Amino acid sequence: MRHSIDFIPAKILNQLPIEDLANRTYLKRQNDTANYSFKTTENNVNRYIFTLETSNINIKPTIRAVEAVNKNRKYKGYDSFVIESQSGNTGIVVVMIKKEDSKTFFCNVRILPLSTLNDVANPEADSKLLTVNFSNVDLLLKMDITITPSNTGEAMYLTHDIDTGNISRFINDDQILQLTKDLEYNGAKISAHFCQEILEIIMNDVSKTEDTPILTDDYILNLPSGELKTLLTAITIVGDVSIEIVGIDAIKNINQDWKSASDFVGYML
Repeated sequence: MRHSIDFIPAKILNQLPIEDLANRTYLKRQNDTANYSFKTTENNVNRYIFTLETSNINIKPTIRAVEAVNKNRKYKGYDSFVIESQSGNTGIVVVMIKKEDSKTFFCNVRILPLSTLNDVANPEADSKLLTVNFSNVDLLLKMDITITPSNTGEAMYLTHDIDTGNISRFINDDQILQLTKDLEYNGAKISAHFCQEILEIIMNDVSKTEDTPILTDDYILNLPSGELKTLLTAITIVGDVSIEIVGIDAIKNINQDWKSASDFVGYML
């Protein structure tokens, strides 16, 4: 479901650059031993857990590059990241990004407000990244965004799908309509802004190497540390904004872990 059929500017005026926001965090990288494969140890080479540490010791989102699967179908061409607003939280989000060609960039957000990472993680799936499978998720919301340049090169975006799943178990039709509008007009707008910042990071890196930008987990995980932190900060903001909106509009007191996402958004923005 969506309301807008026109591309609109992605950039939010007067928003601090993502590089400035990233300076509010410290990136910590560790081997994700809790999600190692015991059967195929060579698959563990890229299994890392990243933590964005802040001056507030209670705000520490974690990010993992993952292989996203739904009913054994992989999302081909996407680089995916699962975000926990705090390690072990109920209420996670998967942000999937894909550069289709020189002009099209996709950002698909999957919001799992009643699930933990352990609910969807499959460490033994045959993948060099941790596999997360949406098949058994009790509640799954979707927000899909397309970003493309205008004739003048300005980043424009379109929210091409909002799906609130079976959220009707918790809220009525009017509240669902409000949630849909908030995801489309607020969540997607903020996400599009930071996605165009992600594109700038990628294009700036490519301009240094004169290589064609191909998003792969190897490419992203081997970005220079400063650019990697900036990219992961942008992705975390995208994820936490969506978790916050769903928490405020629908989940409320059913699970209060979404407030960790709200804390991070407030800290950054």
